Amino acid sequence: MNQLPDNIREHARQYFASRPLSSDDKTRICLFLQSVKSTNAAILSKIEFQPFEWMPYKYLHTQYYKDIEQSTLLAKATEWSFNPMLYMEATQINLSLWQAADINKFLTGAFEPNRTLYEYLALSHAFMSELRILSLLPPDFDLAERFIHCLHEIDLENGRQIQTQVRMLKDMKIDLSEEEKQQIVDDMRVVVSQAFDALLYSIVQSD
Repeated sequence: MNQLPDNIREHARQYFASRPLSSDDKTRICLFLQSVKSTNAAILSKIEFQPFEWMPYKYLHTQYYKDIEQSTLLAKATEWSFNPMLYMEATQINLSLWQAADINKFLTGAFEPNRTLYEYLALSHAFMSELRILSLLPPDFDLAERFIHCLHEIDLENGRQIQTQVRMLKDMKIDLSEEEKQQIVDDMRVVVSQAFDALLYSIVQSD
């Protein structure tokens, strides 16, 4: 991804504090989160077709359907933009994330207790911990407004799931050192954080 300003999130806070969310803003946010949710759901769909221990299966199964639900509700709540260039920009951001996270390798083959599965769990954890759009909005935004309500619900669900994610990453029996595990988690957080910053830059630079 291109080099972005170090203070892009502070720019985003100032931008959101100065005006209500426009249809362009909502469309950019929705397309990004939809891409994340649909990608994660596509990866998780594999658990429905292979043997799995009950508790991890139950958690991942719930996450699978929650991602589908949140993606469709957010789309319904979005006031869509008529700007065609915006959709091209969103495609480039989503493609960059796909490439940087090497999503293709998570879509093929069965889940096994190996490095690839650990990398996927780290990526999924990064999606939940790094993509906190609501925290950048001013506190007086109306949570009853349907788009903001959807963002709030996504944040709440992420908060509920993160502790389970952390436990799975910590307890997974795999031939990796603690240093290697931490490096994988850190790398995935950087990948997702950079994509999030690219989204925010696309919003504020359009002003």
